[in-house]
Amino acid sequence: MEQQASQPRLDNTPKNDTIDANKSSTLKSTRFNTGFFNSAKDKFIGESARYITAALLIVGIGVLFIWNNAIAIWVVLGVAFMLGFRESLILYRINTNLWLYVLALGVWILAFFSTRPIEATFIACVILASVVAYKQKLSSKSILPFLYPTLPFLALYSIYVDFGVLRIVWLILIVALCDIGAYFGGRIFGKTSFSPTSPKKTLEGVIIGLAVAVIVGSVAGIFMLNTHFLFSIILSLIVAAFGVFGDLYESYLKRKAEVKDSGSILPGHGGILDRFDAVLFGAVGMHFFLMFFDEFACTRCSILGASLL
Repeated sequence: MEQQASQPRLDNTPKNDTIDANKSSTLKSTRFNTGFFNSAKDKFIGESARYITAALLIVGIGVLFIWNNAIAIWVVLGVAFMLGFRESLILYRINTNLWLYVLALGVWILAFFSTRPIEATFIACVILASVVAYKQKLSSKSILPFLYPTLPFLALYSIYVDFGVLRIVWLILIVALCDIGAYFGGRIFGKTSFSPTSPKKTLEGVIIGLAVAVIVGSVAGIFMLNTHFLFSIILSLIVAAFGVFGDLYESYLKRKAEVKDSGSILPGHGGILDRFDAVLFGAVGMHFFLMFFDEFACTRCSILGASLL
């Protein structure tokens, strides 16, 4: 009887292929995790200067406000102002002139002895306009640095003089909340460009930033400063909105000047104006409306008092 040729046995489970696939999958996963963490590590190391500078600024501002010494705050704000003033000359493309620095320093000194520091700006503008017209040597653009950043810095100092240090803390908190909310909101939900001036800023991010600033900022105002609920909401919204456009205006100036940063004094952040642009615009909004509501309340009380007599 003829024996049948033995047939090779078929193996339906390709063990080697399965093992290789598992190894490949594991290797890819390991590479992804390693690559992700290495990328995050490199990014952190690359921006370490930014984080260190931010931490030092927070600590320094915290110590300054806790100490709450009027002369110290005036001096620190004055140094920041003069550095910001120098940066603005670059942004406006104005030739360096010693007399501009002298006038800016005079404005800040005058503000210390004045009960209305902001009015020192108007005196400087009138003096400078007179010199420009008389000598015809200075450019009319020389007035611009006395509008920004001089006026906002004086508004920031005036908040301290007129309403105390806690109002400045509230201001910085609102601006920081708006900035953080806009950053993460834009990263997650951002689709619509907010302005051609700053293509990376999205409308969705701005809206989320404003919402975060109003919600958390108003609660902070109520409990930290014992302000009225409606007043706290309105002021938080005003300050946050002004801060958004402060950041946008700084971006506009840098684009016109064709520079990445306004300066380099703050490692990882750029210049003074790069870091405090939103705070400066927010300070103008906060001081104006604090004064407005305060004057409105006093006027209303005087009218009621007069009508009762």
